[in-house]
Amino acid sequence: MIDFPIVPGRGLTTHSASQARWDFLDKLDIDISEIKNHQTNIKSIQNNIESFIGTTEIPLGLVGPLLYHENGLEELVYCPIGTLEGALVYSMNRGVKVICKSGGYQSAVKWQRMQRSPMFYVDNDVDVQILANWINTHKDAIKQTAEGYSNHAKLIALNTEIIETIIAVDFIYETGDASGQNMTTTCTWHALLFIAKEFAIEYPNIALDYIIEGNGSSDKKVSQYNIDNGRGIHVTASCEMPRQVIQEVLRTTPEQMLRYYPTSKKITDAKGMVGYNVNIANAIAAIFVATGQDLACIHESSSGIIHFEAIGDPKNPNGIKISVTLPNLVIGTVGGGTHVSKQSEALRMINCLGQGKAYRFAKIIAGFALGLEISTYGAIMSGEFAKAHEKLGRNKTDNWFTKSDITTDLLRNTLIHLPNAMDINQIDWFNDHGVDNGIITNITSKISNKPIGFLPIKIGFSKGDSVSILIKSKALDSEVIKGLHLISASIDTQLSDLINAHQLSLEFHNSHLKELLVYDHLQRKGFTAMPTFYGQWIQPQRDIYLILQEWIDTNDMDLVNAENNTDVWTEELISKCLREISEAHVLLRDIDPKPFAYFEPTQALPLYDKLMDILIHECADHSQRDSLIQIRESLTSLNLESEKVADQKTIIHNDFNPRNVLIRTGGIPCIYDWELAVFDFPQRDILEFLSFVLPADFDDQTFWNHIKRHFKKMQDTHRSSDALSWESYLTASKVALKTFICCRVSFYEVSSIVARYDFSQRILTVSLRMLECIEQELRKPVNA
Repeated sequence: MIDFPIVPGRGLTTHSASQARWDFLDKLDIDISEIKNHQTNIKSIQNNIESFIGTTEIPLGLVGPLLYHENGLEELVYCPIGTLEGALVYSMNRGVKVICKSGGYQSAVKWQRMQRSPMFYVDNDVDVQILANWINTHKDAIKQTAEGYSNHAKLIALNTEIIETIIAVDFIYETGDASGQNMTTTCTWHALLFIAKEFAIEYPNIALDYIIEGNGSSDKKVSQYNIDNGRGIHVTASCEMPRQVIQEVLRTTPEQMLRYYPTSKKITDAKGMVGYNVNIANAIAAIFVATGQDLACIHESSSGIIHFEAIGDPKNPNGIKISVTLPNLVIGTVGGGTHVSKQSEALRMINCLGQGKAYRFAKIIAGFALGLEISTYGAIMSGEFAKAHEKLGRNKTDNWFTKSDITTDLLRNTLIHLPNAMDINQIDWFNDHGVDNGIITNITSKISNKPIGFLPIKIGFSKGDSVSILIKSKALDSEVIKGLHLISASIDTQLSDLINAHQLSLEFHNSHLKELLVYDHLQRKGFTAMPTFYGQWIQPQRDIYLILQEWIDTNDMDLVNAENNTDVWTEELISKCLREISEAHVLLRDIDPKPFAYFEPTQALPLYDKLMDILIHECADHSQRDSLIQIRESLTSLNLESEKVADQKTIIHNDFNPRNVLIRTGGIPCIYDWELAVFDFPQRDILEFLSFVLPADFDDQTFWNHIKRHFKKMQDTHRSSDALSWESYLTASKVALKTFICCRVSFYEVSSIVARYDFSQRILTVSLRMLECIEQELRKPVNA
């Protein structure tokens, strides 16, 4: 017979008992080093868990604002949600955006109820009728007894049902701001004791047995009876979505959303679905996790019902009224896990902690659930839902780079620009929370689980010294396109198709190769305005493209990620950055040109036309639209203008802005992230940088000072036998700036539909002003 060991301190939640369990598991060679590394106050959870060994973490995302109406007042609510499901936060945010743009939502609570359903057993049909009659004639006394064991429970109904020789009794309560399962169990148990005692006095010869719960309450289970009669809070929420909001945010039409609803409802009814919704459970679960609710009640709480109806003419509706009903929302703002520090803080965020808050909490949950239903249903109708799951390109390799690949032998062979690389004898990985991955890496991480981005390590040498370096694992260009395809599908499905169709004409082509080649070339040329490049490791068959470079402690820098603060960019500092990028342009003239394409927007004209169309009609200010329309119309002629001055083109950074430039101590620029490098006019880098660092009301003379200094630099280094003229320089500048607006600023602004970039509207304003300055200068007589 197996000897079953006894877990130490079973049932106890104390530090010493937890330590005993850790030691017990350690002897069994069960590693819980991460689980036991917790920050929880054990005393605060002693009534919530037994045999505590540690915690797991679920990240919280922020959803909001949600426009909430209460007592004639409007309020913007921000809610934390706990999830490990990618895109849930985004989808909920899009849905609440629809609600906000539609003027908010209306909500109402019908009731709050909780029940226990005990069972009584007697020997025969006669006795069961006697017991039923006794219970029905003593309801007031039973009610008084039950309510005597709680300050909040109110017994509002007591229903009996005879099944053979058994009586099922439904004790239905109102439980205030608590969900009420424990409260009603206590109250009902004492009521049962009262019934058994008093009934035995009157009928001593009738044998009576009973249990606290006969499963008739459908506790933590979906029940049509509870949907109809109540368990938890019954709450509704509704929103009237105008046609314009549906088209602009959801990328579909009222007709499309209404067309499939009736048939879909019939199908789900025929298949026995309880309720009707798309994925309310996602919203319920995420809010329950964050706010300390009973997670086992997610199932019954998610039995929601959504309903659509046309606003106005059903054949040509002005919009849609959508409503959601949550008939069994089992929640509490007191008791249970609501007192735990982080969970109570989450409830405080939405002003739902404590007494008198349960109805508000229910209405807010209903609002966020409504938002998710709006977003997901809209995604299905627009095709975005399918696009998000569409497979593009070849399958992923199953032999990705891992940390175990980084050995001392590998580093000795790859760190060719590190003088003492052959003395490496130790590697230590560390976390650097100050280093953020760039936009491209973050986009790609949505479609790939392989290690992409920054991986800092500390390497030790045989003499005892050490140095920290940064490994940058590059995503393939095809993976970048997949990420862009996924994100753009949430903006416009046609846009995602265009990105895929024109991927070979975009600057992302060969992005995994270009940065490695640029760093290596510039390092060999002695260029110092960049992170020191130590080496690279490439294994195409495993999709491995690693850059090994200087690790930079951002705490020691003068400026890092200063794209949103023009005040810190002095004219001297701007000039330093422009001088360094101009020097890089010259040094890159003799790099191997094979991976670097000439950037020609007309090769992807439908894509950029679509981006500009969305920018003009949905993102830009009305005052900017005429200028943007003219720029879009000039897209087809950019090639002709470009060819006249093509001798100015060289390899450029193509993403040169303060997001990719930091300033070392002493005002020394450091330029990085060359993955989008292409052949184009060097003015593109200059003008992009100025669009970020100049204020919207920049002084014209300051702008021209920078431009003329760059013109002088280009004159001095011009490769053509003909001298570079001011008119030719400005013509190339005009083409470069229009290209920047059409191909990059439009991307930032259109992306703001799903992820706002604080700088995007400002750089659009500055770019249009700079273009106006250049065009005015070009209109002057040549000898003026």
